[in-house]
Amino acid sequence: MLRMIPRFLIAVLALLVACPFSVGAHEFWIDPIDHILSPGDTLEANLKVGQNYAGAVYPLLPGRLTQFSVSGPKGTNDITGTVGDVPAARLPEISTGLHILAYESTTDRLKFDDWELFNTYVAYEGNDWAVAAHLRAGLPKTGFTEGYRRYAKSLVQVGEPQTGDADRRIGLAIELVALVSPYLLAPDQQELPVQLLWQGAPLAQQQINVFHNSKTTTLSAVTTDQDGRAMVPVTKGGRYLLNAVHMVLNNTDTDLAWDSHWASLTFEISARDSH
Repeated sequence: MLRMIPRFLIAVLALLVACPFSVGAHEFWIDPIDHILSPGDTLEANLKVGQNYAGAVYPLLPGRLTQFSVSGPKGTNDITGTVGDVPAARLPEISTGLHILAYESTTDRLKFDDWELFNTYVAYEGNDWAVAAHLRAGLPKTGFTEGYRRYAKSLVQVGEPQTGDADRRIGLAIELVALVSPYLLAPDQQELPVQLLWQGAPLAQQQINVFHNSKTTTLSAVTTDQDGRAMVPVTKGGRYLLNAVHMVLNNTDTDLAWDSHWASLTFEISARDSH
């Protein structure tokens, strides 16, 4: 049964997404209750915002998104609900196969009044080049605004994985695509190939942060090659969150210095062979 969140709490959680650095929030991801289901089960998934693969549950706010969908063997359908729904997605009697949840937010704005905070942020996401680009563009060190947009995906396997089960491009502006279904990896396979796309083209030399959660959370990073591809270590079983941020100087809207586009992908890996 869906439960409603009080209006004041919705406002607080919305503030978390709107102001990620000032209040400690950072990544945004789709967090299924279970990544692996049996045919006929109900697929339930939360939206989450936070850091280090831990954070607050974000309710369904239709006015804050431009896309929320599920793609599976029977096609693509919008995920709908009522304002404040938690979990944000609840899909009963899910069919067999790999299902891809996708979410795109509206644009939020963040004003930077601390130059060091901006430096720390871009370094964490592997975008150190943005500091020099900012100064070359003659932008101020304080009082400038970034517009940012979230693009999240999650992979849910229903029933036994089949050879044809595969992630695919949904059409998000920035998108992480698993080139092999994580649910088809053999126990001795230690890496998952992924590709990062920007406007449908490979995004090269972009850092992807890799969070692994089992009993604790660990963070590592990989960098895409010239084809936007990277091999993600999956040496341990558990849940994984991949996150990448692409930044673009804004030359069209004088209100914004930067546009940033945040991609995330979540999935689960079965127990690994340590040898």
